[in-house]
Amino acid sequence: MHFHKYPFPYNFEFISKVDEGRSIETSQGPYELQLKAFEDDVFQIKVTGAGWETQESQSDLQLPTAVEGLESETARITLTRHGQLSLETVGGQNLLSSGAGRFFGQCGEASMFEFLREDSDCYYGMGEKWSSLEHTGKKVKFWNTDVWADFHPNSFVDGNPPVDPAYLSIPYLIVKRGSQYIGLLLDNPFSSFISTKSTESVAGQMEVKGESERFYLGSEEGQPNLILILGPSLPELTRKVQKLMGTTPLPPAWSLGYQQCRWGYESEADLMELDRKFSEHEIPVDGLWLDIEYMRGYRVFTTEPDNFSNFAETLKTLDRRGRKVVPIIDPGVKRDPDYGVYQRGREHGAFCLNPQGLEYIGLVWPGQTAFPDFSIPEGCDWWANEVANFVAKGVHGAWLDMNDPATGAVENAHMLFNKGTKSHSSFHNQYALGMARASREGFLKAFPDQRPFLLSRSGFTGSGRYTAIWTGDNFSNYHHLKSSIPTTLNLALSGIPFNGPDAAGFGGDTWPELIRDWFKAGFLFPIFRNHCMKGNRSQEPWAFDEETLEVTRRYIRLRYRLRPYLYQLFAAQEELGEAILRPLFYNFASTPELPLEKVQDQFLVGDSILQAPFVEEGQTERDVILPGERFWFDCTAGEWISGNQKQTVQATLEDTPIYVHDRCILPLARIGLAESGFYAEKADFQIFLSEDGEAETRYVFDDGHSFAYQKGKRSIALVKATRQDSSLTFTVHYPKTGYGEGDFTFTTESSIESVTLNGKELNPADPQGVPLTAGSWKTWA
Repeated sequence: MHFHKYPFPYNFEFISKVDEGRSIETSQGPYELQLKAFEDDVFQIKVTGAGWETQESQSDLQLPTAVEGLESETARITLTRHGQLSLETVGGQNLLSSGAGRFFGQCGEASMFEFLREDSDCYYGMGEKWSSLEHTGKKVKFWNTDVWADFHPNSFVDGNPPVDPAYLSIPYLIVKRGSQYIGLLLDNPFSSFISTKSTESVAGQMEVKGESERFYLGSEEGQPNLILILGPSLPELTRKVQKLMGTTPLPPAWSLGYQQCRWGYESEADLMELDRKFSEHEIPVDGLWLDIEYMRGYRVFTTEPDNFSNFAETLKTLDRRGRKVVPIIDPGVKRDPDYGVYQRGREHGAFCLNPQGLEYIGLVWPGQTAFPDFSIPEGCDWWANEVANFVAKGVHGAWLDMNDPATGAVENAHMLFNKGTKSHSSFHNQYALGMARASREGFLKAFPDQRPFLLSRSGFTGSGRYTAIWTGDNFSNYHHLKSSIPTTLNLALSGIPFNGPDAAGFGGDTWPELIRDWFKAGFLFPIFRNHCMKGNRSQEPWAFDEETLEVTRRYIRLRYRLRPYLYQLFAAQEELGEAILRPLFYNFASTPELPLEKVQDQFLVGDSILQAPFVEEGQTERDVILPGERFWFDCTAGEWISGNQKQTVQATLEDTPIYVHDRCILPLARIGLAESGFYAEKADFQIFLSEDGEAETRYVFDDGHSFAYQKGKRSIALVKATRQDSSLTFTVHYPKTGYGEGDFTFTTESSIESVTLNGKELNPADPQGVPLTAGSWKTWA
């Protein structure tokens, strides 16, 4: 596949006539056009006919209830007999429209939906794109790649030219038009494309006119199926899209802690030495990760007999010390008749076939390699059983790699699906989705009461229901640090809220300044995993100078201090579909003085926290936008800053610009500096009230690891703070006490002289945990 070549609208035949029965016709034959409206202002446009009879997508979209006609709560879709499609409000305001006779085009098996654009439009989403936050002028593809194998190093090291496509494909586009946000989702697993005001040229000289007047999206094969979703706001749109794709299940709390990984941890002795070093340096950690070296000859679901002779016992020992071991699982199965996993796969008919009806063989880490066919029950069931048997030793999380699928130097088009009856392109983008679904099923078979944690390199629409996503093999440089923010934000807007990069970079040698800046920038990303490549410099926190150890340790500890807050965001994601990391314009409106649409080096963590890290090498100062009318508390300076302004801040070795919004209550962990335990019922609520008034929060807590919360073993505390002069009055009300009542403390500014809780006076108490903020604060109990 040529990644730098794209379908061209001038090769497409567009529909110019639609009859009353919504039949449309091209030179390829007659087709049926299906238009549907659903509750929540969701609409569907589907085209069926010769070559497009079946829908191959396994995204399992959860469409709302269909409604009569083509009108939903606040919007409707119309189509004229001349082939002009419009989305408009019920009051008649046009939101989105095509040109006359230009809404749908065909070129052989390829299809395209085209819409008129406006000069003020902004574009977001598109899943995993290693570029800017706003996507005007982009032409991109959606075809999961093994980036380091498929691109020149200049692309994946420095982004010149940019990598596209990358590991994950979600053909979803957000259009911001005025104050309205509209989502366009192609539910098509074949190779797809999107163009947003991207101009065509000949040798960079002669520009093709007309391209800047429209945007379009389509697929090179497969049944055309476009879902339109009206926000109208970005949070509303994100919640609708998340529910459509499936919200992310509440993860185990340990997966929200710090994770240490390296390609090169090769033995149980390495794991125990890591455990010792983290204890010695008083650094909390939850996950110790294993790359491919733990396997016997890279055979999946095995352990190397000499270096991992007591694997199950080592897992138990580390688990008692609060460490989870997270092994890599690749889909490739070594072609070896004496290898039980391979034998059982053959017996179950679980492997992909080639055009000759034989097992498709790739060439990856184990050598000659067969691949599970996750498009059929036989492949999924066999894989789930193998996962269950392996993880029953005491594994509670895994990372799923090479599932693009990576086949080495072997042509992947010869890998067929559905027992050899479906083309490679029909399931290529969905391969990682199938692997994640079957892997999660395997974990649940082994531990039905425990929440599993999966982290996948590749994915497709709907992957967030089963797995978190890391943004693949990055590099230790400031290009990758800087681009990690917009990449993570657009994934969060595209149905993958649980995502993040390898902190400090996987490839190349990191250095003290970079790892300090990366930890300060990424310590509140949904995933906080430090991972590096074999043969490169080690990048554990203690692998550098004393200053770097202090800085990295501080931000790991802050991660644990704030984990109860992150846990609340994940609970809201599962329940409501709320984003976790957010661009500034998710919560705040732009103003002429402070336009937010293209701010991509700041972000929000939930409603309460704003970060503005230093992400450029040698940067000594930067501007920070503080949106909204309310005050922000500057955690570095320890003072209140008025909102709706831009300020310049100076870089320091220890600090990163973090701000907490006025009238917020942050739940913090009450744990020791080196402690990684999760005790959600023992929260410390830090109150941010700049003046007399009220703040409130909803705090959910449970055991943090099981599914018992789904059976009622969860408590909900409604916490309200009222400030009057130097007094604070707290009330805590429990609408639900399935996990008992909380043991809470409260942290206030030192100017507060008296505190009551539900009418009872509280006394000053010793604070616990690393302080989040500078300034003078008191803890009360």
